Amino acid sequence: MKTYNLDLRHAPSKRRLNALSGNRLAPLKQRLADDDAAMAWARDELRDFAGRRRGVNFQYVEAAITEMLPFGAIVGDKDLRRLGRWVANADGLVWRGADAGAMQGS
Repeated sequence: MKTYNLDLRHAPSKRRLNALSGNRLAPLKQRLADDDAAMAWARDELRDFAGRRRGVNFQYVEAAITEMLPFGAIVGDKDLRRLGRWVANADGLVWRGADAGAMQGS
């Protein structure tokens, strides 16, 4: 089992994501078997969140997922490993991996 952290953010557009204050929800944590389960969990959380919200500040919704590494398993100078993020916008739902090209979501 691995521990994953999910950060949900929203904004009128990707460009405004870092400029909008108060757009980050409290992070969610979950213990899951592997990265595939974590990606599915993040996708479902994003769909649920985006489905309940409307308005100009929810045109771009992002769910970034990271794996929290065990104590003593620091890679480089970091104690987490970024998997990537799901993005919901006018183009639909898209997976953007941390180390690979974009892959269309389901």
